[in-house]
Amino acid sequence: MRVKKFSVILSLVLAPFFANSQKGVDDVLDRLAGTISSYKCLYFEYTMKTEDVQLNTSEMKDGKVLMKGNKYRLSTKDIDLYSDGITQWQYLKEDNEVMISLADSTSDIITNPIGFIMGDKKDFKRKLKGEVNEDGFNLLEIDFYPWDIKMPYSYIRVRIDDERQKPYSIKYVGKDGVHYTIKIKNYTPDTEVPEDGEFVFEPSKYPEVETVDLRE
Repeated sequence: MRVKKFSVILSLVLAPFFANSQKGVDDVLDRLAGTISSYKCLYFEYTMKTEDVQLNTSEMKDGKVLMKGNKYRLSTKDIDLYSDGITQWQYLKEDNEVMISLADSTSDIITNPIGFIMGDKKDFKRKLKGEVNEDGFNLLEIDFYPWDIKMPYSYIRVRIDDERQKPYSIKYVGKDGVHYTIKIKNYTPDTEVPEDGEFVFEPSKYPEVETVDLRE
């Protein structure tokens, strides 16, 4: 009985602390989202490191992203991905194949890392880990833990340059031992504003392209 009573008292004492901690995380994220939303467009490049901790292997890939509101275009050595905010086209270069699906700005941090930061966080418990120094920058580190324990990852770690109001890196920690770390570079807001057509896949530019429509 005493143990139960102590637990209740402890939870009452700690409740304001956790509430304030959560508010601090949300303040950081809301401030960054507001800054990004204020841009007419945004261009950045990134490197993605894929690590398999079981096989002790790693691989590096480069990519570049152009964003305009909820529209974006991503390009890597292997794929071009277009999204006009409603429809998404993923073009596989080697196979000359395009997969069409409905756009979802928050589901995939690998193809839309900024979309994850900007998206709804109701599916995550968020924790501000504190300040870390990387490459000479003081960064705020935030971990996102999914409420749904069936998700294929343990957590997602975001590092933010709060002073310069820009995301620095995102790490996806998979339960299968495969981790992805995306480090953002050449972050350039308000470049020349692209036309909306740049975010739509144009099949006429890809002769004999095979189309797989996942919306059907």
